[in-house]
Amino acid sequence: MHNIPLLNKGFNDINPLICGWESCNKGHFFGPASREYYLIHYIVSGSGIFERAGKHYYLSKDCLFLIRPYELTFYKADNENPWEYIWIGFNGSLAPDLLKNSGFSDDICTMYIPSLRNTFLSMKDAENMQHSSELYLCGKIFEMFSYLTEEFSPTPRGSAPNVYCKRAKDYIMANYASHISVESIANMLGIDRRYLCRIFRKHTRNTPQDFIVNYRLEKAALLLSKHGYSVAEAGRSAGYDDIYNFSKMFKKKYGIPPSLYRSNL
Repeated sequence: MHNIPLLNKGFNDINPLICGWESCNKGHFFGPASREYYLIHYIVSGSGIFERAGKHYYLSKDCLFLIRPYELTFYKADNENPWEYIWIGFNGSLAPDLLKNSGFSDDICTMYIPSLRNTFLSMKDAENMQHSSELYLCGKIFEMFSYLTEEFSPTPRGSAPNVYCKRAKDYIMANYASHISVESIANMLGIDRRYLCRIFRKHTRNTPQDFIVNYRLEKAALLLSKHGYSVAEAGRSAGYDDIYNFSKMFKKKYGIPPSLYRSNL
C-alpha cells in the first residue's frame, strides 16, 4: 500500500485528505469499517467485492465505488484475480451536490467509467510535488466530477441512438444489483421508454429488460461457481430480493436450479 502524505489544508469547497494506491494480495480485505470523509476507489485492474447496506457488488477493471462519511462498508480482493486500485478521500461543502449531480444516490454507489482511468492514474503525480500536492488533487477531483457529470447528465435529444444504448448498457452493468427498471433508465437518459426499447433492440437485438435479466443471471452464476456464494447470497447480490423468483429465472436460463448449479461444481 502506498499513501501520499497530504496536509489537511481545510479548503472549504473541496478538500483532499488522502490519496494512494495498492496492488492487493489475493483475498485482502478491509472492514467492516467507516470513514469520516468521502472516499472513492477506482479499479485499475483485477476484481473484488464491495459490500454496503446489505448489498454485494462484484466489481472489476474501470469500475469505481463510493464510501460516504460514517458508512459501514467491507471490500475484498478476488482470491484469483485481486484488484489494484487508486483512492482519493475528500470532504468539503460542495461534495454532496457534486456527487448528487454526478449520478450517485442513496441506491447508487458504484459505476463503470473507463473514461476516468487517466484521471485517477495521474493522481499519482501528486507525490512528486513538494508544495502543491493538495491543490493538484483538488483539480483532479473536479476533473473527476466533470467526467461523471457529463457521463450521467440527461443526454440531449439530438444525440445518436448508439450513445443512448451505450449509456444504458453501462448503467445496467454498474447498477444491476440495485432496483433499476427500464423506466428509470429512460428517465435518466431523458428519453421516452418506448424509444429506448426500440433503439436498444435495434442495436443489441435484446430488449433492455432482457439485457438486465441476462446480465444479473450471468453475474449470479459467476458468484455461485467462482466465489462459492450460497443461492440466497448470489440472488441478492445480483439484484433479486425474491429468492424464489431468482431460482425460477435461473432455471429458465440455465436449465437447472441454482442449488444444483452450485452443487455440481
